[in-house]
Amino acid sequence: MPDSADKLIPQAYVLAALEKCFNTYIAPTAPVCVAFSGGIDSSVLLHALSQAAGKRPVRAIHIDHGLQAEAATWALTCRKICRDLQIPLTVVAAQVDLTTGSGLEAAARAARYGALGEQLERGEVLLTAHHQRDQLETLLLRLLRGSGVHGLAAIPAHSQRDEMELLRPLLAVPADIVRAYAIAEQLDWIEDPSNAELAMDRNFLRHNVVPGILGRWPAAEGTLGRAARLCAEAAEIMDEMAAQDLAGICEGDCLALMALQRLSDARQRNAIRYALRLRALAIPSEKQLRLALATLVDAPGDTQPEAAWPGVRIRRYRQHLWLFAENADPLTAVAPADFYPWLPGTILDMGGVRGTLRSETVSGGGIATEFCAEPLEVRFRRGGERLRINRKGRTRELKKLLQEKGVVPWMRGHIPLLYSGDKLLAVGDLWINADYAALGEAAALVLRWDGHAPIR
Repeated sequence: MPDSADKLIPQAYVLAALEKCFNTYIAPTAPVCVAFSGGIDSSVLLHALSQAAGKRPVRAIHIDHGLQAEAATWALTCRKICRDLQIPLTVVAAQVDLTTGSGLEAAARAARYGALGEQLERGEVLLTAHHQRDQLETLLLRLLRGSGVHGLAAIPAHSQRDEMELLRPLLAVPADIVRAYAIAEQLDWIEDPSNAELAMDRNFLRHNVVPGILGRWPAAEGTLGRAARLCAEAAEIMDEMAAQDLAGICEGDCLALMALQRLSDARQRNAIRYALRLRALAIPSEKQLRLALATLVDAPGDTQPEAAWPGVRIRRYRQHLWLFAENADPLTAVAPADFYPWLPGTILDMGGVRGTLRSETVSGGGIATEFCAEPLEVRFRRGGERLRINRKGRTRELKKLLQEKGVVPWMRGHIPLLYSGDKLLAVGDLWINADYAALGEAAALVLRWDGHAPIR
């Protein structure tokens, strides 16, 4: 960054920050797109880009949340600013879902990033205009909410969000420099009246708390920004340790409980949080996670305990923990249908949990084609099903076979059972009923069951 003397020239300070951030994080020709609200911060970022982008493609997106009466006027203002700077602008209307219970600010943010993600082109980097004051406010908010080091890392300069690459070139720039730049360049910008509403936590801090902190500790923006960076380093080390701890004990969405228990309590919690973050699942509070682990670890060995918090389910089965997103939980998934007519040779889509079913014709080792001549139907367990998996063996209960194979209980009702009339021909691609199997090298049908949730 420029030294303190360069702060006297805000344009130089901002342009140097821009150049340093670009050189550190993205390719010289990577196209960039500014999230342009029309406020002072994004106006400075856009203006600076117009001066320093060179051959780098630059455009802007303005998100109209429709929450303010002046929204249409703001969009017109943004169009004029971009036209004057000769930067292409796209205006997008976003629908804010106020029914999630997350609050207006969080709902608007989710709608904004969702709309931005839909508009970004392949390889394009999204730029936002967060600066040092935003970092300070975010760190204070997360401290007050009791966040751990991942939360206290606050706003990263470079990150990924829902497959978007995000860059915040002004994050190391003090708020006073941003304002000084806007004034020196005589920029026009929008003042959002909602920024003065003290009911919002961030606004309360901004107007009632931060001025007192800066009055007492003028360098607080920079020093707390450094604290956030140190927390980010600590979080990175914790993630590296969690990855090492999970190596060999985590396969897919399944964790070996006995191996997890060999870790200290703190490392167990760290490993679970890391596993959840990798799967983009909601991180629980400290209390929720401690209670979840106590429930999952301490329950008697012959039980199947589970833990849950909004968005997440964890179940234990045979000394393994299974992680699920709440909306992808096989136990509570709404089945699209109880049965399907099916024609061999076609692909049957049974939904996200149940996957797809298709067939292949082989020589021997499958269902005899003579039993596939009648209309076939795919059904699911109702109880009492029996089949013979060995031609010389006895018929056995499907329930017992599934238990012996270690199929998790919550998937047993989602396994496709192929019937011809009242004849159970096959159980997914797990077993063929020997009573209907092809002999020798005779033409036969085998099932391929793909894309389903894990069964063991």
